[in-house]
Amino acid sequence: MKIRTINDLQDFIDAEMAWRKHELSAIRENVASARKSAKDTAIRAGIALLYAHWEGAIKNIAIFYLEYVAMLKLPYGEIKPNFLAISLKYNLKTFEESNKSTIHTRIVTEVINSRDVKSTIPVDGIIKTNSNLNSEIFGEIMATIGLDCSAYESSYKLIDSILLDKRNKVAHGERIESLDLDETRYYEIHEKVRNLILQFADQVSNTACLKQYLK
Repeated sequence: MKIRTINDLQDFIDAEMAWRKHELSAIRENVASARKSAKDTAIRAGIALLYAHWEGAIKNIAIFYLEYVAMLKLPYGEIKPNFLAISLKYNLKTFEESNKSTIHTRIVTEVINSRDVKSTIPVDGIIKTNSNLNSEIFGEIMATIGLDCSAYESSYKLIDSILLDKRNKVAHGERIESLDLDETRYYEIHEKVRNLILQFADQVSNTACLKQYLK
């Protein structure tokens, strides 16, 4: 994956959102069209897939953005400190694992002179959801890529106490009764989670377009 330009980034985000929007619509329609005898099953499946799209979209789009900023190779002195923090964390791991003084000296020198050094931001393995994208992990992802998450705070109860809670119950094989969920309530959750995904995609696009990765 090479995201070198703002157009590349937008293309990746658009492609990611296109198939997710299509499948989310199909999931909703599946609940709406299911016969009474299959309605509960469609709702349970809908919750599981809704969570999968929440986790997958946030993770992938965050990686796209990080890849884009990394490919710019701007000096650390020009970009927000969260990007230096990513590099330092990676370098410190190398520092701890190596017994070579040459590597230790190089890393320390890079930290001291980081302001004028071209950034080398690692991407692989940086964005982690731990298969449990709750509000705390979401906040950590936002901090990692340097985005403000205050606009999502009012939805944290939805993410933690509703989406994740019900998804976990479905994953553990519990009946629909334990979910306290009917068709109308499912539609409400579906639309709110879909809107959160769209909000995040738009925020990443706008952040990149406005060059808000700069200090």
